[in-house]
Amino acid sequence: MGGVDRFLAGLGPARMVFDLDAFAQLLRTLGSPQATFPALHVAGTNGKGSVCAMAEAVLRAHGERTGLYTSPHLDHPRERIAIDGEAVGLDRFEEAVAELRDRLAVHAPMVGYSYFDFLTALAFTLFAAERISAAVVETGLGGRLDSTRLCRPRVSCITPIDYDHTALLGDTLEAIAREKAGILQADTVCVAAPQAAAVTSVLEEVAGERGCELRRFGVDFDNEAVAAGRWRYRSLHGATMELPAPLAGAHQVVNGGCALASVEAFLGRPIDRERTAAALTALRWPGRLEWVGGVLLDGAHNPAGARALGAFLREQGRPIRLVWGMLRDKDAAGFLAALGMTPERMVLPRLADPRGGAPEALQPLLPATVAQEVVDSVAEALGPADGEAHATLCVTGSLTLVAEARRLLLAAPAPTR
Repeated sequence: MGGVDRFLAGLGPARMVFDLDAFAQLLRTLGSPQATFPALHVAGTNGKGSVCAMAEAVLRAHGERTGLYTSPHLDHPRERIAIDGEAVGLDRFEEAVAELRDRLAVHAPMVGYSYFDFLTALAFTLFAAERISAAVVETGLGGRLDSTRLCRPRVSCITPIDYDHTALLGDTLEAIAREKAGILQADTVCVAAPQAAAVTSVLEEVAGERGCELRRFGVDFDNEAVAAGRWRYRSLHGATMELPAPLAGAHQVVNGGCALASVEAFLGRPIDRERTAAALTALRWPGRLEWVGGVLLDGAHNPAGARALGAFLREQGRPIRLVWGMLRDKDAAGFLAALGMTPERMVLPRLADPRGGAPEALQPLLPATVAQEVVDSVAEALGPADGEAHATLCVTGSLTLVAEARRLLLAAPAPTR
C-alpha cells in the first residue's frame, strides 16, 4: 500500500463528519474551486447515481465540458470523479490526492475533514483545473449538511425519497425530505420526482421559502415506457420525443425523465432528440441491474431499491437464486419485505468488507420455505448449483458485494485499495 493509499485509508471511509463551516473554510484555503463552475446537484434516496449518469451524458452530448462526482465507487475511488465521461486516470488521481493532502497540511492544518469531504474537495479542485462548464454532483448522505451542498447549483434534482439512514436523517418521510431539500437554493430550479404527499408538501414549502422554482414529474414534464427499451418524454418546453431507454428497470422511467428535465433546466432550452438519443444509447452504469456473464448484479441496499429489484425479477419469469449480503447498518428485514417475491434459493456469503453483516445474523430473517445456504466467500456463492441451471442468479444487497462479484465474473484482479 502506497502513501496515497495509506492516507485515504487513514481518513476512515465509513467515518462521517457533518461540519459545513469547517468544510467551507477548507475550500476557501483552496481558492473556492466550487465557485468556478455551475452544477446540477442531485439528492434523494434512490436513483441519484442513475440520474447523474444520464444527465452527464446528455449534457456532454449538447456540447458541455462535464465533470461528474458520484459515490460510492465499485473498485477504486478514482471512479467517483470523471471529466468528459472518463474517470480520472490512476496516475492523475494519485498525484492530485498527494498535492491536495500536502496543501491542506500547510494551509489548513487545524481543519478536520472526512474521507468524503476530502474527495469532494478533490473533485471540485479537478473540475476547476479542467475548466468544466457543467458539474453533475451527487450528494453523499442527506443534503442539508452534506459537503456537496457548497457547490454552486444552477439546478437541483430530488429523486424519489424513501426510508434510509433513519438514524441520521430522521425516522419520518417529512424529516428525511427536509434534510434532502436542504440543497435547494434561491434563484435556481428544482426538478422533483414523484413523491409521497408528505414529501411533496415539504419540497413545496422549502422551495417557496427559498425562492426556488419547483418543476414536478407528471405535472411540468413526464416520461413513460412505450415499448421494450423505449421511452416517450414530454419536455419542460412541451415537446414530445421518443428515446432509447438506456438502463433496465421500470423505475428508470422516472429517473430518466428527471435527468432529461434537469438538463433542460440547466441549459435553459429544449434538448435535441438526436443528440440525446445518441448519448443514452452509449450509456453504461455498472452494478445497477447489470448483466455480467449471465448473472444479474444490482446494488440495491434499502427497501426502495429492493422494491425496484423485485419488480424486475418478477418480470424475468424464471426461478431466482439470490446471492444476498448487507452491511450491518442497513435494514435487512425491510429489504426482504420490500422485495415482494420469494427466491427459490438464497445464498449468504461472508463479505470481505468489515462492515458486512454476518450471514448467520441474516438467516433468521429468511422465509422458512426458502432453501438457504451460508458460504465462506462470494466466489463460492457464484459457483454452479446442482439442478439450478434453470434459475436466474442475482447478486444484491450491497454495492461492496456487487463489486466483488463483478470482479470475479470479469476475471479482473482484486484492487489494491
